[in-house]
Amino acid sequence: MTSSVQGQSKYIILAATGLGVALALYFMRSRRKGKIYITKEKFILSNEGSSKSSLVSSSEGEGDDGEHKEHPEGPNIGFGSDPTWMHKGGPERTDLFHTGNKKGGKLVVVMVGLPGTGKTFIARKISRYMRWISYRTRVYSLAKYRLEKFGTKNADFFDPSNEENIQQRAELMLSAVEDAMRYLKRDGEIAIIDGANTTLYRRELIRERVSKEDGFNILWIENIVDPEQILSRNSASIHTSPDFTNDADFNLRMRHYRTSYETLLDSEGSCIKIYDSGEKIQLHQINGFLRTKIASFVMNIHTSPRTIYMVRAGESEFIKRGLIGGDSDLTAHGIEFANALSSFLQLDETGFSVVPEQGLTVWSSTMRSAKETARRLHASKYVEWRALREIEAGVCDGLTYDQIKVRFPQEYRARQSDKLRYRYPRGESYFDVITRLEPLIFEVERQKEPLLIVAHLAVLRCLYAYFLDLPMEELPFLSINLNTLIRLDPKAYGCKEKRVKIVNQHEEEGDDPDHVDTDEG
Repeated sequence: MTSSVQGQSKYIILAATGLGVALALYFMRSRRKGKIYITKEKFILSNEGSSKSSLVSSSEGEGDDGEHKEHPEGPNIGFGSDPTWMHKGGPERTDLFHTGNKKGGKLVVVMVGLPGTGKTFIARKISRYMRWISYRTRVYSLAKYRLEKFGTKNADFFDPSNEENIQQRAELMLSAVEDAMRYLKRDGEIAIIDGANTTLYRRELIRERVSKEDGFNILWIENIVDPEQILSRNSASIHTSPDFTNDADFNLRMRHYRTSYETLLDSEGSCIKIYDSGEKIQLHQINGFLRTKIASFVMNIHTSPRTIYMVRAGESEFIKRGLIGGDSDLTAHGIEFANALSSFLQLDETGFSVVPEQGLTVWSSTMRSAKETARRLHASKYVEWRALREIEAGVCDGLTYDQIKVRFPQEYRARQSDKLRYRYPRGESYFDVITRLEPLIFEVERQKEPLLIVAHLAVLRCLYAYFLDLPMEELPFLSINLNTLIRLDPKAYGCKEKRVKIVNQHEEEGDDPDHVDTDEG
């Protein structure tokens, strides 16, 4: 491909990679008069001001005059939507380390820290997030290995002066590490070792075993909290831990750990140190895609308890008519629900604790039905997000599923065979929705105040699957009914859920089992 520039135009040519796209968008935003041209091979950013430019190319899809024309299949160029592409496994990974000769690209995350500091909470958050963005990830809990082999042990088992117990615990740890290595060699991508690992001796054992694998990398994450504040700050999670017996035993165990505690050293390699639940974070030798992505995520999470609420926007005109997509107003039933939800949040007549003293932050999609629902609520802070818009139905927008079956039978069959990966022509798939929701997840994790999200069926399915760490295959079939408020309380070992039906007298067609996947607007 060749290109020519007329006048004083200046071009920045960026290879079509993730970095290239990011830089192109950055320059585009910083220079409002600039233009960005997208071709098959390059992203070309023009900072031309008032001068004219032309792009000459022999690429398919461009006219004889050199002007770039819209692709006939729309902007979502990629996998086709025929029933066979989804079974090919997709493209090979290109964002892993590739430092090894044969099996490179695998990451072992090792947690470090005193008991009760929130290590398990952080480990499971990382695992949940990485699985949600399609990285095969598994957590190996050393406490679980210990409980399965020895049952509940009192504080004496952790006495650093007892050589026999030290050896038993080291063997348990190595057993978990060995299982993690097998998982990574069976196409796993990230293994997380969740345990105290507070001595150089234990960490050296882990490093020695991982180094035997070609190209496997270690990321240490140390969670540092003032020992005097651990029990008071994290008492709820500590008391629900499977190996907790009583406060006195826990305090004695803490003294044993503190006696032998050795903090991470820079010489141990790539690490993240988290101080006081994220008040301060220290990074050392963080490089490569996966380690950088995990570090970015960790920088936005905290271990403070908070509540998240999710609710679908009230019934819209499109839902009432059984149409997908669109951007229609609320029906009379939708308005009734929005008013009932507002009253419920204020009065809390059912004992369902909703609005605390500090108020409730409300996030809404930019679609009409969501905005009309959210604006009736009493919020201390209100934000609208384009990322919360419903899945784009493309050429199927405004049709019923019966109409799609008649007009686009191949598309209908493709969607029926794999709803998770299916992309509407010129529209989106569930994976596309997850991609645009990923930045929003960082913002959700940063929130310390109670948060209510008003959005739509496909979007809430993606968010619900994230918070409850559900398999991706279940995502397109999750039940998120109209007129129902969902409360989620994230915990170290899961997420507590409660649902309340706000309005009972009306159910939309989309809640019927045969239409449970109806995408509304």
